[in-house]
Amino acid sequence: MLILRSQSPRRKEILQSLGLHFQILPLPIDETSLHEETPVRYLERVTLAKLGPTPDDSEDVILASDTIVVFQNKILQKPSDESEAFYMISELSGNTHQVYSGLGIMTKNEKIFEYDVSEVEFYSWKESEILEYIKICKPYDKAGSYGIQDSNSPAKNFQGSYSNILGFPIRKFFLYHTLWSRFL
Repeated sequence: MLILRSQSPRRKEILQSLGLHFQILPLPIDETSLHEETPVRYLERVTLAKLGPTPDDSEDVILASDTIVVFQNKILQKPSDESEAFYMISELSGNTHQVYSGLGIMTKNEKIFEYDVSEVEFYSWKESEILEYIKICKPYDKAGSYGIQDSNSPAKNFQGSYSNILGFPIRKFFLYHTLWSRFL
């Protein structure tokens, strides 16, 4: 069985678009950053924690993913409210930031961590544009307070993988097709 440890609708859509048959069984974990933890170290720790315990069944493959927005070496998590979303988008406005998506794959015999990174440039938005975006898109479940897929996204352009920015490092996932291709 292929198990996805995520409730993200975007990750679900990406795996469905590949024709994979899987179950969604997320595990709650603490996603708090540790003192002086680098973005990549944080991403690895959280992604691997989401995998949970080693499966008993040798046929099971467990997938986990986590996505972080990083600006000036600071992780911008999911906003807790409108003021936090406003602050994040204001900080990113007119600037370029990085989006890291981690991939965890676990079988009975191995545990893998990979990640991909993409760059996103934001439009320079006025306060009214930011507030309108938050009101319409309600980006409270998105790292950095935005979704690149939103029709009125603050993202001007990007370099790297679009699916990575959506929340799943598909280029890294394809490297391990021998582990999951039987679930097609």
